[in-house]
Amino acid sequence: MAFDFRGLSGTVYIPDTSSLIENPDALDRLLMDGNIVVLLHQVIEELGRLAASRSKSDGVRAAARTATRKLLTHRSQGQIHHDLDAILRHDAPESIPRTTQGGIIAWEPDGPTLAPYDSSTGDNLIVAGARRVTQLADTARAGRYSVVVVSEDNNVLLKCDAVGLRAENLRYGKLELGGPEEIYRGHITVEVDEATIDEFFASGEPGERKLPLSRVPESVLGEVVWNTGVVLRAGERTVLTRADLDQGELQDLRYAQYWDRKRHVYGPRPILGMAPRDPMQCFAMEFLLDPEVQLVVLDGPAGSGKTRLMVAAALYMLLGQPTAVRFANGSTLAHTNRFDNGLFLLRPEHPSSNYELGFLPGDFEQKVSPWLEPLLQHMRSLGALNEHDFVGDLENRKQLHMLSTAMLRGLDIERSVVLVDELQNGDRHLAKTLMSRFCETSKVVLAGCLDPVQIDNPYVDWRSNALTRVKQTYRGFGRYVAQVTLLHNYRGPISKKADEL
Repeated sequence: MAFDFRGLSGTVYIPDTSSLIENPDALDRLLMDGNIVVLLHQVIEELGRLAASRSKSDGVRAAARTATRKLLTHRSQGQIHHDLDAILRHDAPESIPRTTQGGIIAWEPDGPTLAPYDSSTGDNLIVAGARRVTQLADTARAGRYSVVVVSEDNNVLLKCDAVGLRAENLRYGKLELGGPEEIYRGHITVEVDEATIDEFFASGEPGERKLPLSRVPESVLGEVVWNTGVVLRAGERTVLTRADLDQGELQDLRYAQYWDRKRHVYGPRPILGMAPRDPMQCFAMEFLLDPEVQLVVLDGPAGSGKTRLMVAAALYMLLGQPTAVRFANGSTLAHTNRFDNGLFLLRPEHPSSNYELGFLPGDFEQKVSPWLEPLLQHMRSLGALNEHDFVGDLENRKQLHMLSTAMLRGLDIERSVVLVDELQNGDRHLAKTLMSRFCETSKVVLAGCLDPVQIDNPYVDWRSNALTRVKQTYRGFGRYVAQVTLLHNYRGPISKKADEL
């Protein structure tokens, strides 16, 4: 404890609305160890508006309600103080009622907005409140208190810097990552000698070949977890394998490639006319088609094929390859579908611009379908390629379902294929709600892009969004989970040049 004035830490925290929305439990954390937490009137106003908002996501509304309930609990226990000046000047602060966490919670002192910021925006009111608290602390006991604004709002942080206030991002509840490059990628490339490649080919028939994990160098062995895709490279020879930790082996791919017996090489296996174009797409298709893998997480830049891959795999698992051939009842050659509840489509409803769309007309599906258009577009494109109406086929079977993030609570999703796109726009609340819906009889595919430009939700960043949280939480979870980071944009030179904008 840096400052021990009869049990006070000497730190005065001022959380703004964005920090409480990011993680309502941060309030409990800030109140620990004799800290003083000051509630700003503007924050209470904004929490009330967000809790009742019809335009904000279910996660934001839930976080606002949770934060408000925490404050009401402190109020009911008589723990919110309304004279901050008296607390800061108190000669016996150990007698001041504390919260169960050991901190003191106080209300903002009244006062005007200070120049250069007027009262036209909530950010200005929060900065003005923080300046009044700082002046009060300096007047009460000069040099004894450190006032810190805790915010996830970049504008608030910049304004605090401009007027000399100390301000920090919320750290509690965030993933401990130094940069985006530390996020789990799901694959590695290992340089080996020719003898290792020969040993792999000599180990068995195609689809059954393997190598012991001891062939992976110690320097990268720690990166290999369940279902890590491992590219073995010796000069121009390349072999794709997947890690099985129970057997301690790097095993042959079984679903995304075939063995060309004439040329003695592996080739990518086309699914509904779509063949993987690089090793990462091969790994993605391998785990998408593996019936043992219940959760597949795909991330990568725009144009890397995430949506198209997962749509192709889902249609293939549900409907098989369209063909005019008919099989007798009970034939082992006929396609079987173990997901009789069909296909569920979901995408966080965050627009890529600040313009309000207003109320969308029509019934539920007509309102939701604009958000799911990228998934439906790929279904129609694959339908044209295979001369088969996949969308109509699923609709006729009553196996095409569109979901909204606002309707997940209490839902059990079983015997289904679930595709969730643009998950980087979800928050911690959506991540928890979503992942708790899936039963073991379902196949779930999550996709998104962690490029900050692709994150449209203003309440999350590359560390705190739902996609990153799921990736880090489920890393190496077991044979039922696989993750792949795709690398290349295949939309063409125009799309690639857009990365420089």
